[in-house]
Amino acid sequence: MSRRAPPQHDLDDDAWSQDALFARPVRRRPAGIPPPIYHARLRERSAVAKARHAQRNQLRQLASVVFMGLLVIAGILLLVRLLSSVEPPRPDSGRVVNLLSPEASQSGVQRAPTTAPFIDSPFTRPVEAPPISARSALLVDMGERTVVFSKNPAERRPPASLAKLATAIVALEQAPPDTRIQVPESATSEPSALAGLWAGDVLTLEQLLYALLLPSANDAAASIADGIGGHDYTVAQMNDLARRLDLTDTHFANTSGRDAENQYSTAFDLAVLAADAIDRFPLLAKIVATQVYVIPGGPANRAYSVRNLNGLLWTYEGAIGVKTGQTEEAGGNLVVAAQRGSRRLMVVLLGSEDRLADAETLLDFGYRALAARG
Repeated sequence: MSRRAPPQHDLDDDAWSQDALFARPVRRRPAGIPPPIYHARLRERSAVAKARHAQRNQLRQLASVVFMGLLVIAGILLLVRLLSSVEPPRPDSGRVVNLLSPEASQSGVQRAPTTAPFIDSPFTRPVEAPPISARSALLVDMGERTVVFSKNPAERRPPASLAKLATAIVALEQAPPDTRIQVPESATSEPSALAGLWAGDVLTLEQLLYALLLPSANDAAASIADGIGGHDYTVAQMNDLARRLDLTDTHFANTSGRDAENQYSTAFDLAVLAADAIDRFPLLAKIVATQVYVIPGGPANRAYSVRNLNGLLWTYEGAIGVKTGQTEEAGGNLVVAAQRGSRRLMVVLLGSEDRLADAETLLDFGYRALAARG
């Protein structure tokens, strides 16, 4: 049996050769057919993303600029506030600092009780003391803060209604004058001097101060104390006021000045208290210089008329207040001030048998002494 020889192929007919593969025609997309739609969508999304990215960058830059601007403005405002809060020292004018000035009493700085607000005058040395009946007395020159005459100025005695000066001061420290206060039922049962206030009437603090200081009404004192925090609170504030003014021989037990075991003061301390009232509070200076005051009636209150018990306002030339006081234990008490030209004198009398006559005697003596000095 014979083997068949493999078939022979012509190289020219080798259609599947490598060169023939490369020689095959490439199929191309007809010219009229556009590219796939998703290619266009991808290009569109890319442009939108770029635009949004650029917009976000712009917003970030704008926010950074605004934030930095706010920081700069806040820094400038803080610097201005710090600079404005630092006050340069006042130039030395050579004047003596008055311990009763508003700056000294409201600064909050603890000051040592070393220098008294009134000192003995080196120019007025009376040859003969003026005759007065008061157990304790003080005559001071308010302009120079000097003592012209004194009699037992440090003797502790009942202040009587002179304590109402402290009540008035702490009331204005606690509330503005237009504060509306309702008269409590308890005020109508107060003893002694009354303004005849009706329970439930609503008055302003200023109106109640007229009733407190002119007829020395105890019902007005009770109403004021009730309106600014209560009796005990007001008495505590009165004693704090005494501490701030360095009134070491003064203590208050009630707001009206009624005799009490632990209530006392001196002619010197009361002179300091009265000076603080009329120097620091123009409203109080106006009230104590008023002869008669009418509280008009309104929807919330009836009308009241109050008259000043200080008779010197009618009889003594230049009298400008300040306060009367009298109880069985205290006797006749009086603080009175008078102004003639640029000279202002103040007299404090405690335990006087005739307080008006004693006050006239001391005021006349003081003006004669000042005139003699020149």
